Amino acid sequence: MHRLTPLRVLVALLLALATAAGAQQYPAKPIRLIVPFPAAGTTDIVGRIMAEYTGRVLGQQIIVDNRPGAGGNLGTELAMRAPADGHTLLLCTIGTCAINASIYSGLGFDITRDFAPVILVGGVSNVLAVNNEVKARNVKELVALAKASPGKLIYGSSGYGSSPHLSAELLKSMAGVDIVHVPYKGSAPAILDLRSGKIHMFFDNAPSILPQVQGGAVRAIATTGPKRTRALPEVPTMEEQGFKGFVISPWWGVLAPAKTPPSVVTRLNQAMNQALANREVVRKFQDADLDIWGGTQEQLAAMIRSETARWGKLVRERGIKAD
Repeated sequence: MHRLTPLRVLVALLLALATAAGAQQYPAKPIRLIVPFPAAGTTDIVGRIMAEYTGRVLGQQIIVDNRPGAGGNLGTELAMRAPADGHTLLLCTIGTCAINASIYSGLGFDITRDFAPVILVGGVSNVLAVNNEVKARNVKELVALAKASPGKLIYGSSGYGSSPHLSAELLKSMAGVDIVHVPYKGSAPAILDLRSGKIHMFFDNAPSILPQVQGGAVRAIATTGPKRTRALPEVPTMEEQGFKGFVISPWWGVLAPAKTPPSVVTRLNQAMNQALANREVVRKFQDADLDIWGGTQEQLAAMIRSETARWGKLVRERGIKAD
């Protein structure tokens, strides 16, 4: 057993004092929140709400930095390589945190090794929408159309490994249909092609597709959550339409580079939980049909573990790989 000499005691005390002082001074400058997807999508909406209100709690500006590409992998790797001082954070998704490792080969990062979980922000339902020319008012009728014309119906996604992509793949698996995948760089271009009729269907996060549904530009025929959404109470869930077990609730979490001081991560978790409890944030989430979760760092870590196992199984069964 090593004995603590007076010098070692002094060094340990100085390190502890320096760590405590660093936590008290944090944040010392504006914080960058990397959002690894384009502006205007649901992930961007979540990121901007979190940035504004967490910044208020911390008394420091949080700047959203959109870095899209490769299904969110480019922004994720950029965040991994940032200084681990709490001044660069990553908003991760179900795709970047739990799915991409199974469908992309040669990733330059490992979520569980290279990042420290901060907080599980919240979740949402996907909405299955079709363009107005598709003669299907529910999922049963859509499946019938797909079976009558194998390989003819086209579904869009916001990229390989995204929840819209895996939602459609789960439908293919459960219904035994042949539909064609067209990946996009985010939701916005996919929605444009859905409206114009270039694609037939799109499982999109509720906040980004809601304005199109409510404006009559596209038609919603199902949602993927465990219950109907607040914004579309007339639209039945996939389970209600006979697809038992078809429950997909995309989610978001905040990560920091792995060696970020634990005291700083704890401070961020506290600030973000406080932001999520703000009445304005609650209202904005509800208006966007988002659910607030919040909680501990371990809850995000546990979600990453369970969702990685769940979606890895589907990816292997379907033989899904990013082109």
